[in-house]
Amino acid sequence: MSIDRLLDRTGRKFSARAATLAAFLIVTGPQVAAAQQSPLTGETVYPPGEPSSSLELTGYVGALTPLADLASSGDSISLEFSTKLAFSAGLDLWFPSGLGLGVLGGYSRPDMTVQLALPPLGEGLPTRTEELDLGAADYWYAVGTLMYRPNLGGPAALVRPYFLAGGGVLHTGEGSGTVNVDEGPIVISVESATKPVGVLGFGGHVLLGNSWFLRLEIRDYISSFDSEPFSNGKLQNDLVSSFGVGLAL
Repeated sequence: MSIDRLLDRTGRKFSARAATLAAFLIVTGPQVAAAQQSPLTGETVYPPGEPSSSLELTGYVGALTPLADLASSGDSISLEFSTKLAFSAGLDLWFPSGLGLGVLGGYSRPDMTVQLALPPLGEGLPTRTEELDLGAADYWYAVGTLMYRPNLGGPAALVRPYFLAGGGVLHTGEGSGTVNVDEGPIVISVESATKPVGVLGFGGHVLLGNSWFLRLEIRDYISSFDSEPFSNGKLQNDLVSSFGVGLAL
């Protein structure tokens, strides 16, 4: 065999082996580059695959904080809710993109009070103000939300922020009370009402392990209070600040 033919055959074999090696590196290279050796077992550990969709169930306890009077009727009467504990539960479906869909229902029972501006006791005296307790009122809400939670890596993945927006229904219960004045007793009764509500919020998702997590969030429930006998309903911003414990199903 001539020297030229031997070199040609050797070159073809080397080229074929080089092509095979290149194809192997293209397929396995990213995993090999990212693979790490476990300090405990010495085994080679490869990075996990793409994140999958997850379903999460969370229970919350927090505080309902109305930011303004609920309603008024001229300058003579105004109605307000007190700050009170709120309880809620939510079910969220998260997608690999970081988007999520959630439903949540909550309940509170704030105290309802009315501020009355009464006529002065005599000529030249200032107008009197009387506070009337109408008792505790039911306050419940059910909303659906669209959420976004960025996909973070490394230590930052342990505490993940998220944002949400949506809407649903809000129900406020009835209340009644009586105040005695010189002209006789005045009875104030507020009717129950169910109305649409919008919600905006943000929070943090804190991982505790493979399945358990903590949630800290603030939601603003936006509605208009228009129950009788009040003629001037106001736009409401009721903040609910909550702490939750959840389980990934």
